[in-house]
Amino acid sequence: MDPNSASSIPSIRIRGGPGRILPNDPTGRSLESQSCDPADLKALLAFSDALDSKPAGWGPGDAACCSWTGVSCDLGRVVALDLSNKSLHGGISSAVASLDGLATLNLSRNALYGAAPEELAGLPKLRVLDLSANALSGPFPAAATAAAAAAGGGFPAIEQVNISFNSFDGPHPAFPAAANLTALDISDNNFSGVINSSALRLAPLEVLHFSGNAFSGEMPSGLSQCRALTELSLDGNCFTGNIPGDLYMLPNLRRLSLQENQLTGNLGNDLGNLSQIVQLDLSYNKFTGSIPDVFGKMRWLESVNLATNKLDGELSASLSSCPLLRVISLRNNSLSGEIAIDFNLLPKLNTFDIGTNNLSGVIPPGIAVCTELRTLNLARNKLAGEIPESFKELRSLSYLSLTGNSFTNLAWALQVLQHLPNLTSLVLTRNFRGGETMPVDGISGFKSMQVLVLANCLLTGVIPPWLQSLGSLNVLDISWNKLNGNIPPWLGKLDNLFYIDLSNNSFSGELPMSFTQMRSLISTNGSSERSPTEDLPLFIKRNSTGKAGCNFQLGRLPASERSTRFCPQLCAWRVLDGRSPPQQPCSSLLGVDGSQSRP
Repeated sequence: MDPNSASSIPSIRIRGGPGRILPNDPTGRSLESQSCDPADLKALLAFSDALDSKPAGWGPGDAACCSWTGVSCDLGRVVALDLSNKSLHGGISSAVASLDGLATLNLSRNALYGAAPEELAGLPKLRVLDLSANALSGPFPAAATAAAAAAGGGFPAIEQVNISFNSFDGPHPAFPAAANLTALDISDNNFSGVINSSALRLAPLEVLHFSGNAFSGEMPSGLSQCRALTELSLDGNCFTGNIPGDLYMLPNLRRLSLQENQLTGNLGNDLGNLSQIVQLDLSYNKFTGSIPDVFGKMRWLESVNLATNKLDGELSASLSSCPLLRVISLRNNSLSGEIAIDFNLLPKLNTFDIGTNNLSGVIPPGIAVCTELRTLNLARNKLAGEIPESFKELRSLSYLSLTGNSFTNLAWALQVLQHLPNLTSLVLTRNFRGGETMPVDGISGFKSMQVLVLANCLLTGVIPPWLQSLGSLNVLDISWNKLNGNIPPWLGKLDNLFYIDLSNNSFSGELPMSFTQMRSLISTNGSSERSPTEDLPLFIKRNSTGKAGCNFQLGRLPASERSTRFCPQLCAWRVLDGRSPPQQPCSSLLGVDGSQSRP
């Protein structure tokens, strides 16, 4: 989840993956070398016996349990048990519920399985519970009955709960007896049904994460009663309908994540009521209509993601009124008009992604004032003209995709872009189609280039000699052009090149022997400790059979291949199980053309 910033709640870290609740010492004093209450010692030994192996630092012959790893005591009573990330394997014994002085229980990032003991709900002093990143399953015991709540059961003292990244199922836990619950993270489980907002609004919730479950139906109304809520994540579920109007009435909401649902309708001007919002993600839904021009009210906004919806109309000019904006992602919609944003007012912009829309006109030269810009995706629009000379100032830029527009003057574009020292990925597919020639002179930069795609540009000429200076190059695609001549032997001596596509050109002569010795293309039989694509902005698309196409590692060519004339359909692959080469250009399988619908 992006950004990976910590929650504003000091005692809980909701973002950054599982195991995010970090317990505090309830007393604030050193608790080592205290004598251990006999009942607590018995409960800890029973807890240990339920595991496949005892926690390191624990021993049945040592009665001083307050000095055991992860155990904290106050006056001989166990008040905290923190065994996070200790490679524990086994079930959670119900004996842990006998630790009736326990205030913090953190068993996250282990391999615990089975059910969470129902007796946990009866711990009278438990304030912090973290069972995240295990393999626990079944219903969670917090859904206590009203009778249990009246009797003081059902986690009466609980304040922070993180049970994310497990396999719990059934209705979501509601904690009806928890009058002090401030943070609840149940994301990445199998909870289903509807969300009981009436039960949740009884607590002073500040953080509510229900992401990655199987909740369905319309989004719940009534969450506006949670007036203290600062983070709300309902992404990755099956919610339908529009966003309830009362959701825009949360005065302190800073992070709203509703992506990857099936939400519909218009966004509406009420969106501007979220004046404290920092991160807004409504991507991968079915919203329609125009983007409301209300961002002038969101002075704290740092990231807005409305990608992959059905939005139309023009870009919202009020985006320029958010001086802290770092991320703007509006790709894969139907936006039109020109790029009418005042980039002078966006000094912190890091990512600008408006690919796959219907935007027209030229690239505004003013975008170059965003000197912190690292990712720029303008692919699949109706832009035209030349690359602005001001692009030389984008010295932080790492990824640039201009695929599928009508840009002209490739020679000028390369002369400008070669000045960008951090540019690692350049995708220019389906531009410069007016009979241009591949430039061979005047290019000496691109020393950091890892991915270079100049496919389907109808370029004439030869493979340019300046490519041999790109020692960091991993991916090269110059397919579907009109290039001719021989394939130069130095191309096979680029040590880091692991994917190359020269197909559908007019090359002649023999395939150089150097191709059979390319270090990054030779199969390592899976012995490599690191995938060659690990640090590249690529993903493997699925073909129609559901299997990953192209493995992009080339084994040694047979002698018959090395001695024949070069086949213009060649693309780099390692044949597995006798399968034929892919029928579509491998670069489309790799997703390096800027057309991907997901990062």
